[in-house]
Amino acid sequence: MKRVIKGLALVTTAGMLLVLVAGATVTNTGSEHGCGKSWPLCQGKFIPQFAFSTAIEYVHRVDAGLETVLILALAAGAWYLYGYRREIRILAPLMVSFLFLQAGLGAWAVMEPQATAVLALHFGVSLIAFASVLLTTLFLFDVERSDSLRDRLPPVAFRRYVLALTAFTYAVVYSGAYVRHSEADEACSGWPLCNGRIIPVLHDKVTSNFGHRLLAAALTVAIIVLVLLAYRLRANRPDLYVASVATLLLVVLQALAGAVVAWTRVDVFAAVAHAGIVGLMFASLCVLCLRILPRPAVRERTRRVTSMSPAADVATTGR
Repeated sequence: MKRVIKGLALVTTAGMLLVLVAGATVTNTGSEHGCGKSWPLCQGKFIPQFAFSTAIEYVHRVDAGLETVLILALAAGAWYLYGYRREIRILAPLMVSFLFLQAGLGAWAVMEPQATAVLALHFGVSLIAFASVLLTTLFLFDVERSDSLRDRLPPVAFRRYVLALTAFTYAVVYSGAYVRHSEADEACSGWPLCNGRIIPVLHDKVTSNFGHRLLAAALTVAIIVLVLLAYRLRANRPDLYVASVATLLLVVLQALAGAVVAWTRVDVFAAVAHAGIVGLMFASLCVLCLRILPRPAVRERTRRVTSMSPAADVATTGR
């Protein structure tokens, strides 16, 4: 049973990343209305007549539909195996709730015109949905192996820094989604300069694009600091150092993808790659958030029958 659920978790995580990338493809190819204003059907049909934009939107919807089944199955399986663990009691409902929130926002965007701020929020919700699935998968593979590392708590200052950095990263990602949905991608030509200047003439779309670049630069510096802090803890917590280095590599790749987007005047492949790397980078920070939290107490970590005898309870808890 555990082996089956672990396999399901891997497939679900890969599928959720595909949903994220497919959604970015829909946005960057302008295929949002490829199925008209009908939902969940496409052009009012189960299998519509395909044009380019219709095919992209239809594939995204089919992928999201299959992922819905996988996430529900994963949530049920993880709860069956480890429903006594606090992590699963949080992650399983989080997966399901953000899955349906993501679908609801997508349906709303199809049937009614949405403000740019709401459209950008859709990508942010997708990030949390993906991260929750990835964290569930990580838990399933770690619970019987490296999960004990969490008993070696890092300093409080490091934990606060990781949580604050993750929140800041979400804000930076949201600003990038806002730039895309407000069609401000091409407001700053070139990279790293904006319109040939260190500080361009600010107005409307240039302001949002340049602001996002400043936030992204600050995020890169903050992640470098994270790696330096985690380096000091590598002897006791090598997992934190590895995750921090992975985050740094991903933010560098993200910056390169963003540069290619600017150089190529929003090449679709570069823009989609940029979105996919962002998802992985945010997920790696969420992994850090999980790893810095202490494991639940021994009593909670051990599955017990509600009618367990006092003697068995003493043997289980060591008290």
